[in-house]
Amino acid sequence: MKTRKNFLDWAIAQDHILENEIDQAKFYSIHEQNYMYGVLAKIIEGGSGVKVFVEDFKSLENQRYRIMNERTIKEIYAVSQVGIAIDFCAQSDAQKREGSFLVNPDLTNYLVQSAFLWNDIENENPKTIDTYYVIIPTFIDVAPKEICLTQLNALLLDIKDYRQVFTYAELLELVAGAMDYEEKELDQQLLDFVTAQVLYYRTLLPVT
Repeated sequence: MKTRKNFLDWAIAQDHILENEIDQAKFYSIHEQNYMYGVLAKIIEGGSGVKVFVEDFKSLENQRYRIMNERTIKEIYAVSQVGIAIDFCAQSDAQKREGSFLVNPDLTNYLVQSAFLWNDIENENPKTIDTYYVIIPTFIDVAPKEICLTQLNALLLDIKDYRQVFTYAELLELVAGAMDYEEKELDQQLLDFVTAQVLYYRTLLPVT
């Protein structure tokens, strides 16, 4: 969970909490919910000007647990989708370019909004920018996958309501036009993006 690691790194770097006060393994564990919230409360108590950041991050975590609790994935369905994803990724690039896709219909249910960019903290504080994350639950007892919808990943926001089947060629034309790129310049990067979304995140579903 990159956002959780980034948050803790930020809190320690800004002296909002001391590193030796944290059991990092427990803080990162999805099963130690009470411990994680206790750390957040301690950070708020320890300093001024930090509450707005901690409360924002806490709301992100609240949504993570809500999605985990409410969006149970059926194992049979998930295994079937994994099989389809593996078959797709085993194809040649040329075959992938002939593929058709559908946006995962559950994607809008997995969206979480934050007022700060916790995925990439370069400055003293996280950037103040409306950011969306996708928190994707699994059918096994592990932390859900998460994606920060910035840069090319932001494409998922643009097509999340696209309920029709679309081809790779149509997607390439759409993205190249929106980004003012030649299709050949964007092609390989977009193909790698689509492959990752199919295999690792299940945000795009191959249509067989």
